[in-house]
Amino acid sequence: MSSYSHTEEEPKWQEKWKEWKIYRFDPESNLPAYSIDNPPRYTSGSLHLGHATSYPMIDFAARYRRMRGYNVFFPLCFDTNGMPVETATEKKYGINKFTVDRKTYLRLCSEYANQFIETMTKQFEMLGMSLDSSLYYQTDSAEYRRITQITFLRMLKKGLAYRGTFPVNWCPNCNTSLADAEVEREERNSRLHYIDFNVSGGGKITIATTRPELIGACQAVLFRTGDSRYSGMEGKEVILPLYLRKVPVMSDPGVDSAFGSGAVMVCSYGDRDDVEWILKHKLPSTVIIDEFGRMNASALFLSGMNTEDARREIVQRLREEGAIVREEELVHSVGVCWRCATPVEILEKRQWFLRSVEFSRQILEKADEIRWFPSFMKQRLADWTESLNWDWVISRQRLFATPIPVWECASCDYVLAASEEQCYI
Repeated sequence: MSSYSHTEEEPKWQEKWKEWKIYRFDPESNLPAYSIDNPPRYTSGSLHLGHATSYPMIDFAARYRRMRGYNVFFPLCFDTNGMPVETATEKKYGINKFTVDRKTYLRLCSEYANQFIETMTKQFEMLGMSLDSSLYYQTDSAEYRRITQITFLRMLKKGLAYRGTFPVNWCPNCNTSLADAEVEREERNSRLHYIDFNVSGGGKITIATTRPELIGACQAVLFRTGDSRYSGMEGKEVILPLYLRKVPVMSDPGVDSAFGSGAVMVCSYGDRDDVEWILKHKLPSTVIIDEFGRMNASALFLSGMNTEDARREIVQRLREEGAIVREEELVHSVGVCWRCATPVEILEKRQWFLRSVEFSRQILEKADEIRWFPSFMKQRLADWTESLNWDWVISRQRLFATPIPVWECASCDYVLAASEEQCYI
């Protein structure tokens, strides 16, 4: 056994197994089928340790089912679409979608995505993955994109897909909307500012915020229903410092009375709570941040600044006005882009959505019918499902992906959906 070399023997047997086609799914077989929805790996680089630990666990199920006499469907596949590929391409070439023409951008992304496929296939073989190469697909292929577009059109006809204007997660760096699942949470250092708002008719109310640059987008000041500190304040108006606009004071049971001063400003939009409160209380919205994370003309004296510079500027002005009562260092959870870690804004944008929230109960009911391995994954699905408050935004302001098959009139906003015959060719 001392002369045995696995580095010599393993490739030899892997080639034999390929010749014998022992991993191949047989569509003509009478054996019971076992289908694995194998998640395609992004081709933005080589496999890493996370893949080496997670994909073999899927392979365990494939091999076990084959030994039990099943006809296993387990495709070799790669995700050659989307933001991970674009982000890696932009980093390599020092470009973005605004600095080169569309054709060049798509070519560079395609070249980058496809250059890793052979290497990654070899790496999967080194891991001993029993993937079926006869079922191979990649997500930038014409066939795959055609299927994706046809699926969208059929969902559109059923009313499951729709276009609407709604606050969405937005990455100022990648310059695109993001689904909730694409927003990660990071603990970051910040500062909590306690700011006096003058009450119309006399008096003051102190709010606490980490984002004073959003005062210009404030639509109301809220305190927790029943909070005795603000007895008699509901229904009054406060005057926004520096902007001198009046907004109402309201109560809401969702306000955390233990945070800061117990009074918060509701802005369009600082976070998900702001979205919920603005919708619930039918408040207006004032957009003061643009797609690039810069303050727009509605921000007045902050116009043209990025949010960090705007925060420093308005804090300085508030100090000069004597409006800042105190400041505290704070570590809090910030939503960031899953690809570039830029803090995410919430912008009101016209986008395409898939109906999701209305199916929450059905998802949970179906989860009860499934045998889960490991069992805690069922709870993970339940937690995710119960957290759904918004429908899934599927449109992205990116280039290297499957286009949504509709035409939108720039003049009258009319939408013309493609026919299935017109889908990706």
